[in-house]
Amino acid sequence: MCGVLTGKVHGYHGRTMADVPVDGRKVVVHVQVRRLVCPVLECRRQTFREQVPGLMERVQRRTTRLTSQVSAVVKELCGRAAARLSRFLAVPMSFATALRLLRRIPVPVVRTPRVVGVGDFALRRRHRYATIIIDAETGERIDVLPGREVAGLEAWLFEHPGIETMPRRSAGPCPTRCRSSTDGTCGGICATRSWP
Repeated sequence: MCGVLTGKVHGYHGRTMADVPVDGRKVVVHVQVRRLVCPVLECRRQTFREQVPGLMERVQRRTTRLTSQVSAVVKELCGRAAARLSRFLAVPMSFATALRLLRRIPVPVVRTPRVVGVGDFALRRRHRYATIIIDAETGERIDVLPGREVAGLEAWLFEHPGIETMPRRSAGPCPTRCRSSTDGTCGGICATRSWP
């Protein structure tokens, strides 16, 4: 807490953590850490446990590498599916734990892409649709918009002014700022492309 270095040992404390499974079997790591005494009398925390960087974090029951692997599964599959799959990976966890891990993953900072691809897909055929926006250069998903109306796409494009080109099907919907062009060039953002 106060940042003063100390070497005075108060005692020892054992920690038990789960590690990455080997051959489908659970691996448990037992670590003995020192409980140190702070030399500053005014310090709020008189004793504290030493941390082992790279192996464990405070108040965690998993090693750092197991947490990163489980977080990758949770990030791709979300809650219930990740909890079901984790049983087969020999790292059982509940739905609530999967959601807690998902909330701890930092949201990546997305740069404004230069070229985007836009498509729509059915959430429920003939009833609910969504629009997906993809970075055409990297293939990464940028955003998913509810519905497939042009107004939603126009609003998204207005919020992201750095986009230069948006390849589209020649017969597909195009935002008004693209269609309203008098010279037929799609207003400088849409590029007509025939898809295979």
